[in-house]
Amino acid sequence: MATRSADNNYNTNLASEYLMMSLLCRAGKDSYLSLGNKKGVDIIVKNKSGNICIIEVKGVNKNNDWLIGNSGVMPAQANLFYALVGFEGSIADVTAPAKFYLIPSLLLSREGEFKCAGNLKTIYLSHKYISNNYGNYRNSFKCLDEYLENN
Repeated sequence: MATRSADNNYNTNLASEYLMMSLLCRAGKDSYLSLGNKKGVDIIVKNKSGNICIIEVKGVNKNNDWLIGNSGVMPAQANLFYALVGFEGSIADVTAPAKFYLIPSLLLSREGEFKCAGNLKTIYLSHKYISNNYGNYRNSFKCLDEYLENN
């Protein structure tokens, strides 16, 4: 029988989604996890007024870049946030902390914030760029709280 490993894309993404869901619940957010292989939304968060925001979760085990999609465009809207999770090469070590950046999509969609591969279709976010330029979004729900309070 083949040995299962957490160090593959499917398990990394699944672990990232459940990690974010756990953190949102611990922070008292009214949040819902979408299940399925080909879903368009990972997590929905609802405020007291019933307005929703969407969190798209992207996870990497090592310091790889976060793949956003293969449509040639960086999806963005006012109520869309990206949760960029990094396990720093220690996904199998359950005692090692993961980091996350929760960033509004409208910020990430600005010119120069994302990269497009040579095929002009694959959109990704540079791990190094995010780490160097979005430190105030690391392990914080501040931008989500602000959005939920004002909408």
